[in-house]
Amino acid sequence: MTAANQELVERVTRLVVEALREHADPRRVLLGVSNRHVHLSLEDFRTLFGADAPTVKAHVVQHGEFAANEVVTLVGPKGMMDRVRVMGPCRSRSQVELSRTDCYALGIKAPVAQSGHLDDAAPITIIGPKGRVDLDHAAIIAARHVHLGPEDARRLGVKDQDLVSVRIEGDRAAVLDNVICRVKDNFTSEVHLDTDEANAVGVRSGDRVTILVDGIC
Repeated sequence: MTAANQELVERVTRLVVEALREHADPRRVLLGVSNRHVHLSLEDFRTLFGADAPTVKAHVVQHGEFAANEVVTLVGPKGMMDRVRVMGPCRSRSQVELSRTDCYALGIKAPVAQSGHLDDAAPITIIGPKGRVDLDHAAIIAARHVHLGPEDARRLGVKDQDLVSVRIEGDRAAVLDNVICRVKDNFTSEVHLDTDEANAVGVRSGDRVTILVDGIC
């Protein structure tokens, strides 16, 4: 598919989603389960791969973001993990998102933190086919969060950085608290959990969960 055709498909998809959203319950939100992955700065990507940009393997729900063909090896004090997916496009700072179980395997003490909040992130080494980078502040356990566009946030009565709860249905039904609202113009409504959280409550990507907001039943 050409870039122009891909852009057209994405635009039509967004229009359809927006039309459906007007009649949908804003509390019922798609779930995305995030496996371990890496976001790279352009400088670090060039060091690791000797190229200027990651290449697209598959687009994800959030507009403009994608899983890349490129993979890396992560190295910690106690072990390593091969074939960890790079996500695109490149960011201003490199970031490694892990589950708590991953951290135990690597011997890393990573904090639970929002994406991009890296001042207290743990050190980690990333190895690619062309080189390696040793990062002092890169590894985090991503805090559970929900992506929301401005209109869906308005309908829910929340704003960026508010905390909500999410109800999980099924055999291992649960309510997860302290879910951070992240509101941005190009976001599509989607709750993100890591693999540890998803396995604990028996859900997978594509399931629907319910956002619990005070005053909305």
